Amino acid sequence: MSDVHASTAVRSVNSKNCVDVWLFFPDYRGSMPYQTLLADALSGRVEVSPGTIGMAVDAAAKHRTVFHLHWEDALYADAGSEAEAAAVIADSLDRLAVLRMRGGLLVWTMHNAAPHEDRFPSLSLALRRGLARLADVLHVHCLTGVDLALSLGAPEERIVMVPHPDIVPAYPDDITDAAARRYFGFGPAETVFAFIGANRGDRDIGGLYESFIALNALYPDARLVMAGRIGSYFEQRFLEPEFGIRLIPRFIDDAVVQYVLRAADFAVLPYLNVLTSGALSLALGFGRPAIVPSLPALLDVVRPGKDVLVYHAGDTEDLLRVMIEAMELNGVDRGKMREQALRSGRKVDFASLADSLLSAVEH
Repeated sequence: MSDVHASTAVRSVNSKNCVDVWLFFPDYRGSMPYQTLLADALSGRVEVSPGTIGMAVDAAAKHRTVFHLHWEDALYADAGSEAEAAAVIADSLDRLAVLRMRGGLLVWTMHNAAPHEDRFPSLSLALRRGLARLADVLHVHCLTGVDLALSLGAPEERIVMVPHPDIVPAYPDDITDAAARRYFGFGPAETVFAFIGANRGDRDIGGLYESFIALNALYPDARLVMAGRIGSYFEQRFLEPEFGIRLIPRFIDDAVVQYVLRAADFAVLPYLNVLTSGALSLALGFGRPAIVPSLPALLDVVRPGKDVLVYHAGDTEDLLRVMIEAMELNGVDRGKMREQALRSGRKVDFASLADSLLSAVEH
């Protein structure tokens, strides 16, 4: 729906009063800077803390309370069977309905179209449909998210679109590009591509590897850093320095993120499907143009040829073509792309997101 924009606020919620308590679930602050930065932006305006649905129901008896749900599959993550998951989901939706009956508000940020590890697809879909109907505010990051929310049954007037904010402030950023390159042993004339993120089924890590091997045969000065939560399969196959690859086969520390991205000329994000990309936000926030697939949710938020280069999703040969295009860009054009990437990455901050969500629930 093209008429729903980043500044859109919910026009119909339960109360006209200010919110006192903001509880969020699950608490992934140890690995997801998104929640930490949003909590910081909300603090001082509301009382923010992690909490469960039960805690929100109790708080709603005395305070104007928001329960902010993020990765919804966490509600039934401990379920040992499909039957147990179904019972947990039904109970969660019932208790969220009670929360709203008591004057509490449900905010749901829809980060993904479906869980990364979708053990029970029919149940997870039923949960998302239930949340879409119940949520007083359904927050999405792009127009594709708006369309998905509508398809799940969310009323348009309850949907708020705010793009993924800049998450770079959550990470150390105190080294130079030259220092980052020295960290990996890269020379100034080498062109460095970087992948940062988890090894999941929604990313074509193997395709990136194959494309880079072909690229390196054509351009011996091409280099690739692969960093993140990468399993033993990739450790065994990809630790081959003669191909110009630097592999960090673990979940990298926050302090290392700046080394990976500041060493890079381009980030490569080989998604097969995605709704929200924190890795894209991170790359742009560090001023690094990205190579991305032609997926609608990504095309909603980038400027092809300006801050990203785009290849056909799932097409390894086209990924190679675009990596060659990147290699052939001169220094001036690379500099322009970096400048635009930085502008794009810093365009929305968590203070803006906090403003939009508070405006929505207090309308």
